[in-house]
Amino acid sequence: MVLDKNRYYITLQSGTTVAEIRDEKGSSTYDFEVEATDVEVGMLRDLLNNCVHGDFMMWMHGHTLWSDMPDRDNDEYDDNLRAIYQFIYQHGTSKTKQDLEQMGVLKTLGLDRNELRPL
Repeated sequence: MVLDKNRYYITLQSGTTVAEIRDEKGSSTYDFEVEATDVEVGMLRDLLNNCVHGDFMMWMHGHTLWSDMPDRDNDEYDDNLRAIYQFIYQHGTSKTKQDLEQMGVLKTLGLDRNELRPL
């Protein structure tokens, strides 16, 4: 069974703590345009939720004296952020891919463009 891909419009603000995935362009601005199945977009929503949770945990650990927890939280957050941009690049339209390349996101996040082929 092949699932249909739909176009989605992604807005990321302040990293990923405020994110929006819309299935209609509407009059609002957006950052990226992707083509994905409903299941794939569900996976992206999970990644975005993980970043919100990670951001909260980093804030919590920043206000306590736990020893190595903030480092692990930062690493987890970075991994989620990498996965989000990897998803956006893999499922992005040609304009989205070009925008990410021009922004230097792939290089900054340590992603290899040749490995970021669509799934």
